[in-house]
Amino acid sequence: MGRTVPTYRQALEERMKRWDAFGRLLTTPEEREAFHSLVTAARRYAAQATYVGSPDLLESIVLAILLDLAVRMPKPEPAGGPPSRRPA
Repeated sequence: MGRTVPTYRQALEERMKRWDAFGRLLTTPEEREAFHSLVTAARRYAAQATYVGSPDLLESIVLAILLDLAVRMPKPEPAGGPPSRRPA
């Protein structure tokens, strides 16, 4: 007997198919590349989202995308700013 509830991965792929139309309508290559990056981020953390088992698919997708962006974001400078260079 088959499953009555789709797996997280199946539900994610179904959502990504619906979002594809949005991605195709983006006008610049930069926008399309950024969109593709976000979709990839959602897929990258599918195993973790499956393990957590949240009933809210969108919550897991958004959390995965935010995590991916936070990891890729440049690290901030220390509070005092860049170290000063003293002449030797």
